[in-house]
Amino acid sequence: MFTVEYCGYHTHNPHYDIIDRPSGSSSYLFLLVLSPMVFTFPDRPAEKAQPGACILYAPGYPQYYQAEREFFNSYVHFFAPAEAVQTYQIPENCIFYPENTEDIHWILKSIYHEFIRGLEHHEEMADSYIRQLLITLHRSQQQSESSVIRQNIYPDLLSLRTNMLQNCSQEWNLDKLCDTLNIGKSQFYKYYSLYFHSTPKDDLIQARLQKARYLLTNDAVTIQQAAYASGFQNLCHFSRIFKKFCGCTPGEYRKQLRQ
Repeated sequence: MFTVEYCGYHTHNPHYDIIDRPSGSSSYLFLLVLSPMVFTFPDRPAEKAQPGACILYAPGYPQYYQAEREFFNSYVHFFAPAEAVQTYQIPENCIFYPENTEDIHWILKSIYHEFIRGLEHHEEMADSYIRQLLITLHRSQQQSESSVIRQNIYPDLLSLRTNMLQNCSQEWNLDKLCDTLNIGKSQFYKYYSLYFHSTPKDDLIQARLQKARYLLTNDAVTIQQAAYASGFQNLCHFSRIFKKFCGCTPGEYRKQLRQ
């Protein structure tokens, strides 16, 4: 269970105030920065954070940050098993910028209200809000990563996929696809699945079947010709794949068209 130790919403401290916890805290600390602050880390250079920045401090990690002038933030200290927090793959002990902070503002406000009011079942409500916070942060991280990937590889990947589907009768294999983009196989599968929610093999099969069904509407084209013209090099394999996805053999499909 996620348990709130302490929290604050739209909190103001004196100007230029400093938070200095050399041994960190026994709980996790999630902080939403609402005014410019400088964060100091034991293992890397200090970093200036702008409004909208976030940080998730792990228990025991040193905390040191100072407002450049106005001290303004929202935060929640919470207890939770490390494995439960790590499930959401939130970066720890470093500054990051979510895509959108509106939902984060609302969740932190809700956590604060539950903590202050202490109504019946407030612990369960706080638990659900913290989980919602971590899920929201995780999704935002995924969107940020996707945006970076999209800027770099998406146009080329989309062009390659379009070429493959438009020319499905040609021979396509994973090595050819990866070489075109100059990336590894695991990366190619990752990006392809991320954007198209499928695999290149499944998409290619569907494109070939679509072309085969179209060719079978022409009685002047034999089943074998339709198979080869669609990219299938083996007639038995074509018939098996056709029946698997279309529910009937190519011959049965052609008979249905004539009825």
